[in-house]
Amino acid sequence: MIIENQAEVTDAVVEAFSRTEDPRLRQILLALVRHLHGFVREVRLTEREFQEAARLIAALGQKTTASHNEVVLMAGSLGVSALVCLLNNGDNGQTETQANLLGPFWRDDQPQSVSGQYRRW
Repeated sequence: MIIENQAEVTDAVVEAFSRTEDPRLRQILLALVRHLHGFVREVRLTEREFQEAARLIAALGQKTTASHNEVVLMAGSLGVSALVCLLNNGDNGQTETQANLLGPFWRDDQPQSVSGQYRRW
């Protein structure tokens, strides 16, 4: 397929992913492409902004270790972890769960801090 304009980019990618054998993976990829392309169009993402986003994603991967997953922490910061948790637990998102109440930055056995004050590292 020869892509002649920006609208045809999404069609070409959707066509390619439509051949994905696993039905659930195909559903996820097709929705991801449609929403991601819609986002790029909505904000009119520049090439420079795209490069910065790619650098951020690469840096998250490089800082991830076996015991510290930066990508999961970023997902928590964006509310994705809580949303996934609520959709899959908590009466289909109708009630809270321990995981989404504690949040992505909660760690067991941390020292108490004085209310209203921030600790400097």
